[in-house]
Amino acid sequence: MTIQEDVRPVRAVVRPRQACDHCGGPFGMVTHRWWGSKFCKRRCKEAYLREIMLDRDTVHRWCGLLRVISRSRSSLQQTGSRVAPA
Repeated sequence: MTIQEDVRPVRAVVRPRQACDHCGGPFGMVTHRWWGSKFCKRRCKEAYLREIMLDRDTVHRWCGLLRVISRSRSSLQQTGSRVAPA
């Protein structure tokens, strides 16, 4: 029994294209960063942060609405248990 060597052609490693996380554009001499994200312009970074803040505010509004609904249901259950059946 002979040992055969697995000979495969070596592939060149292709690096992913460096692109802005907001607009997809190429980077210039300066790269603006925020928590691991890279942006080509300060304007792209600011627009991305605005979108994140809008999303965060929407989530907080929904959580506030759910909190109000939960409180109203719990107050109805508490008042409902105090009423004597007729």
